[in-house]
Amino acid sequence: MLAQLDRLLAVESLSTVRLGVVPWRRPVPVLPRHGFTLCDRRAVVVETFDRERVSVDLAEVAAYEETFGRFEGAAVFGGEVRELLLRVMKQFREWGDTVTP
Repeated sequence: MLAQLDRLLAVESLSTVRLGVVPWRRPVPVLPRHGFTLCDRRAVVVETFDRERVSVDLAEVAAYEETFGRFEGAAVFGGEVRELLLRVMKQFREWGDTVTP
């Protein structure tokens, strides 16, 4: 997990990336039922447990854009996301000393 968090820190520092993270205790506007990827406002890839589906239906794409915007409003960015990631990494390092297999 530490390597993954470290990679997020590296990616967040790129000028072409805007990384947002919703903190664990932050209320979210909706419960995510499945993953999705927005593709340039032209399509949405909807990911379920057993398949993925691509939709170019404008109303469906708009609905997923609105949902994404709600999560974006709950997320932290920039310096806040870096502080959050560093704090979580510190906690994982501390737990590593106490966790036994």
